[in-house]
Amino acid sequence: MLIPLTGRRIINETIESVIRQGCPNCEILILRNGIQDLPQGTDVAEIDVFYRDSVFLLREIFIRKKGKGNALNEGIRHARNDLICVLDADCVLREDALSEAVKHFRNDEVVAVGGRLLVKREDSSQLEAIQFCEYMKAFQLSRRIFARLNAQCLISGAFGVFRKSTLLGMNGYDIDTVGEDMELVLRLQKQGFQQSKQQIVYEPTAVCYTGVPHSIKRLLHQRDRWQRGLMDCLIKHHNLIANPRYGLLGLVTMCYQLMVELLGPIFWVIYTVLLIEKNMLSFLTMVFVGYVLLQIGLAIFAAYIDTEKNIGSLLRWIPKLILTTIEEMVLQIPIMVVRVVGMLTFHWRRLVW
Repeated sequence: MLIPLTGRRIINETIESVIRQGCPNCEILILRNGIQDLPQGTDVAEIDVFYRDSVFLLREIFIRKKGKGNALNEGIRHARNDLICVLDADCVLREDALSEAVKHFRNDEVVAVGGRLLVKREDSSQLEAIQFCEYMKAFQLSRRIFARLNAQCLISGAFGVFRKSTLLGMNGYDIDTVGEDMELVLRLQKQGFQQSKQQIVYEPTAVCYTGVPHSIKRLLHQRDRWQRGLMDCLIKHHNLIANPRYGLLGLVTMCYQLMVELLGPIFWVIYTVLLIEKNMLSFLTMVFVGYVLLQIGLAIFAAYIDTEKNIGSLLRWIPKLILTTIEEMVLQIPIMVVRVVGMLTFHWRRLVW
């Protein structure tokens, strides 16, 4: 279990959730990067701590270099087990999440498993509810669809399980990007098409609760970083886009990432400007209303899956879903502007984190 974080933050809740998984011979590596007070000439320092009567081995790795990719690569090198789980420091695993993910590795062709992220409800704010709705749609719909097509391009850096041998064979994570999680999966996919016997799995029952931004400022900063990471990955792996050699990954997933996720914000901003200018006002209003209705429909369908097709629970949830989706569409305006700015300033702000 690799848990990267900056500085000396306390993450007892995350560690406790790992312990509750009950996995035998599990070790927890806390990767603290950006530590500048290491002894002179030392870039990496390690401390072993036996946790809870030696049932779990907790080890802290102190790393001078900044960057999540650097921290994860050190963790991979220090890990002693064959399977590696990457978990963000603000995440909490649901009971049996690890066992649900790990069971897929009985198949030797599986090299990576991604779990499902749910928003950790901390303050019950409307901003948190909006992000809850976003995550629900993303993981209950798009991730399931891409997994069925065997065309995944992303395992969230917040929670994923990998074979150590595979990661070492690929030289670990890219340290020159803010989209290290997507970049790794794209390299895994390329390798899979070359070797023809390699699978990347999405397991919706492996649930992880993750923290989300609780202010508009932090949310916009997060989406700016995601957009720059996406752009970086599409530039580095441009040969995948619309390439039939890579099957549905190239023809569907990568085209979707380019046209909808990367260029979509530009279309949204242009649409907003035209709406303000009042040119074609009635037509553009109809387009917006149609888009909102589509998003409401997707949210309801995702909730239908989320409630395990319980119509009674779904009907009680629908009014809140409608309100939250409308608020989400309004919030998309500043988010799309920030994403466009992130693209335009990409070459000046291509930083790691």
